Amino acid sequence: MRATKLIFLIFLSSLSSCYSTKRLIRENDFKTSEFNEQSLNGIYNNGLNDSLPKNLWVTLKSSYSNKTDTINLDNNYVKLTLIDNENINVKLLNKTEENIIDEFNLKGRIKDNFFAIDRKLTFYPFIPIYYVNLETKTILANDLNGNLVVVTGRVSEAMILMMAGGNRSVQNNQFKRIKN
Repeated sequence: MRATKLIFLIFLSSLSSCYSTKRLIRENDFKTSEFNEQSLNGIYNNGLNDSLPKNLWVTLKSSYSNKTDTINLDNNYVKLTLIDNENINVKLLNKTEENIIDEFNLKGRIKDNFFAIDRKLTFYPFIPIYYVNLETKTILANDLNGNLVVVTGRVSEAMILMMAGGNRSVQNNQFKRIKN
């Protein structure tokens, strides 16, 4: 019985998979510079300059955890530090850049001119009644002006009894560099 459930889960996950790094690179709308460890390290604006309420911190945190932050994200900065070729440290700083509000590390790898964060998969199975599949894949790079380019692919799917639905999206965002 346990082997049957495992085979069924593998079958379900093979029907729907998240975006690959190569596909996210193709979906990128911005021109990027050659990848350089020092160019990625820096402090970036947490919000976009347009009317979209999008935060860099929330985007990167979604690749780390499903928990929703209750932190006031207005007027904060995000500091990225590439620790090595497989780890990046993310810190949320206050506007004066003196206090660290929160921090975490993300695992990934360098591919082409991007740092590809490892896919975050959340899968809630209760066969045959329902399953929920949530996946996030994010890649980071710098544009020609040093700003941060973030491309995120998301898949959210659910099946209850024999009815299913879901959503797939790719978002391209560019966050302004404050300083190195």
